[in-house]
Formats: sequence, C-alpha cells, structure tokens
Amino acid sequence: MKTLHMDVAIGLAMLLFTIVFYSLTVMMPADPAVFPKLILSVLGLFSLLILASGISKTRGPLKANVNSAPIFTHVRGPAVTFTALCIYLALISVLGFFTASSLAAIFFMFYFGLKSYVQMLFVLVLMNTFVYLLFVWQLRISLPTGLLL
Repeated sequence: MKTLHMDVAIGLAMLLFTIVFYSLTVMMPADPAVFPKLILSVLGLFSLLILASGISKTRGPLKANVNSAPIFTHVRGPAVTFTALCIYLALISVLGFFTASSLAAIFFMFYFGLKSYVQMLFVLVLMNTFVYLLFVWQLRISLPTGLLL
C-alpha cells in the first residue's frame, strides 16, 4: 500500500487555510479586501499546484531503496515551532513583549542548536535594544507590558 506523499497533506492544509480566510474577506469592505483576496488567490493557486504535484508523486512508481516513512514523521519540527509560537503569543499578554520575546528567542536558539551562552546573550541584547529603540523610543509604539508589571 502506498502512503500519501507529504505534498498532498501540505497542499490540502494550504488550500483549507486559503478557503477559510478567503471566506472572511467577504465581510470586509470592497477596497481593503482587494489585497487579501489577491494574495489568497495566489496562495490558492500554489496550493493546487502543490496538491497536484503530491498526487502525481503518490501515484508514481516506487523508487528502489527509498524508505517510505509515514506522512507525519517529518512534521515534528514545524509542529514544535507552531506550538512554541502559540505559547509565545499567549505569554505576551501575561509577561509582556520583551520578556516573552526573550524567552521565545532562547527556546528557539536552543531548539535549533545554538549552545553558546555568549552568543545567546548577544542576540538577546541586540534584539531587545533594536526593538526598543525603533518601536518604543523612535516610533512611540507602546508594546504590551504584561500583567506582572
């Protein structure tokens, strides 16, 4: 029995995403809805191309010496990243932007293999300084401070 190619799952997920968000643009006023409709139409076209490519790869002949891994074994990395980003978004309102962003950056640096504490500290200081100077000080945008402050 052939397993589905990963492109089939990705194409279906992207197509579902496109359909859901395109239906939300119907409620928008006509002029502001032009750009989202255009972008979602292009995304839908690419989704259909990926889906068609995945179906053709699934129906194609099996190559010799190729391990056919289950379809969701390669999804671990993106799933961890998506879950971490959801937790990060939830923590912004509780801890504040700078604290939550620092924790998220530390997690992602560890997750993607950075082990040097000096480099982590350098990235955190540079990132927080840049965001503060640009958005808070120069543009006067108030970032969430969280419930703890």
